[in-house]
Amino acid sequence: MKRKLSILLSCCCWVAAVVAQPIQGGKFSFYSPSKEIVMQVEHAEGIMNYEIICRGQQILLPSRLVWGVDGKRLGEQVKEVRAGKGKMVRTSFPVMGNCAVAENKYRNYILDIGENDGKTYKMEFRLYDQGVAFRYLIHEDHTVRIDDYTTFRFPADGCCWLQSNARFYEAPYRRYESGHFPEKVTAGPPVTVKYPGGVYACVTEGGLADFGGMGLKVIAPDCFQAAPEGETRLAGDIATPWRVIMIGNLNSLVNNQIVSDVSAPLSPVFRSYTEWIKPGNCVWSWLAGYGVTLENMKRFTDWAAELEIPYNLVDEGWSHWQNKEKGQDAWQMVAELVEYAKKKGVKILLWKAYPDRKGIEGIQTPERRRAFFRKCQELGVAGLKIDFFDQESQTVTRYYEETLRDAAEFGLVINFHGSNKPTGLTRTYPNELSREAILGLEYGCSDARQDVVTPFTRFLAGHADYTPMAFEEGRMGNTTEAHQIAMTAVFLSPLRCYGGRPEDYVTHPAREVFLSVPTVWDETIVLPPSEIGECVVMAHRSGKDWFVAALTDQEKTEIFVPLTFLGKGSYEADVVADGEGKKCTVSRHSCSRKDKLTIRMKAGGGFLARLRQVE
Repeated sequence: MKRKLSILLSCCCWVAAVVAQPIQGGKFSFYSPSKEIVMQVEHAEGIMNYEIICRGQQILLPSRLVWGVDGKRLGEQVKEVRAGKGKMVRTSFPVMGNCAVAENKYRNYILDIGENDGKTYKMEFRLYDQGVAFRYLIHEDHTVRIDDYTTFRFPADGCCWLQSNARFYEAPYRRYESGHFPEKVTAGPPVTVKYPGGVYACVTEGGLADFGGMGLKVIAPDCFQAAPEGETRLAGDIATPWRVIMIGNLNSLVNNQIVSDVSAPLSPVFRSYTEWIKPGNCVWSWLAGYGVTLENMKRFTDWAAELEIPYNLVDEGWSHWQNKEKGQDAWQMVAELVEYAKKKGVKILLWKAYPDRKGIEGIQTPERRRAFFRKCQELGVAGLKIDFFDQESQTVTRYYEETLRDAAEFGLVINFHGSNKPTGLTRTYPNELSREAILGLEYGCSDARQDVVTPFTRFLAGHADYTPMAFEEGRMGNTTEAHQIAMTAVFLSPLRCYGGRPEDYVTHPAREVFLSVPTVWDETIVLPPSEIGECVVMAHRSGKDWFVAALTDQEKTEIFVPLTFLGKGSYEADVVADGEGKKCTVSRHSCSRKDKLTIRMKAGGGFLARLRQVE
């Protein structure tokens, strides 16, 4: 699929005034456009609280709207609250993800809040039919420390999935009953909650820039508190990141665009030219067991060319390259590799550590970073994998934005590793093609139990570099070949870095099918009987073609999928399914929108079908 990324410059917005809900007795309500979601805000005994209800279902119990400015807690000594007129807003902008264009509609409200001591600030709320977002606003003439004590308290009839690493987000997701959240844990968002009746909520943040990233600290068995990392200091017009609560079924969660919507629009640094930002697949030697030598990187380039894979990622080790016989240093050898790859139609990506590491300078400072980027541009390097942040302090989140801006200037795409979760920065800088912040395949082997959870937890925040599709027994874990192949369609990453050995791909019977899976989609549908922690079934559209992918953690699964989402006419279905042992089978048959697709999976199994319209 070819995509004109120049459309990233287009954005439309429609605004209309709506009447604000009058304040009565210190309590008032905000409504989503359909009025199915209501957020009730009140100041009782001087304390700001909120709760959220969706179609009569209690999503959040009364929780605190409290934050801090230079050690003073705001929201605990409120004297008065004023609400102006609200606004109905529509937005539309291109994205690279589960859909091609994000379409949003919300009601926007501003509260003016005054404290007993005369301190004033504002809160901004956006009520979508798919959730809620809010943030704190204040002006300070001098630099102040900003803290966040917002809480999220859940009803006792739900359960949640969380991972307990809020520094670099590489812990497994575990299930907990509401009222039994683990003690002394700071979860790395997103945290997903399931309620009776098939309603879900997901708590995360959006619009994170120049601010400590939010963890979710367990302060009670049923309650999280926002816990930004480190110290955030700001001056002038100060806006906190948005606290986001997505609400809906699994399909609406996967297609939720609130995190992108609350983020800044496309940066002016791109001007009118973005065609150089190209999503695609990538070969990678690290998990394949090959040393990072020039000879091996040429070998991987050859495989990439044979497989028509556009990128080859050269990981840690290249900085120590040296050829004494030819008198070449590391950069001269990179230049040789880039030139070799160019002749093969392959682009080179380089790994680089953010801190100093193994005797090699990092790129922590703007001067080092820009000098490194300039050298990459001169040699024709296409992009970078920047690693080992291992935190989400204000310094690091500011660095992400500065790095993407500089990278855009030098025509480089970026993959952040050892990083925090996505927070919508890709809307502003689409040259970020992936980031880690996930328990990926590099930790050893696949786990089917995690693979049927992460699409409805971690991936709700955005793309993730899981590095799927390794066919070695030690990497597949409790999954099958079909499971590994199906992950390429289920796990979103515009830069899809394959974790397996290219020589296995060259001879694999499903080669044609899995290499045809796009890395971005025009449309995505989560299909029944998808259930977090049990199985995932998704249909993706790219142009006129559809891909249906499924993963399971169950002992044996049989699913019948009506193909009503297909267009008119006949389709040719190429199917990858579980076979003998962990091997897969490949078959082809005809179908139409009147038919049902039969999906049979064994324990830890998977399924992938490519459906191409017959002209």
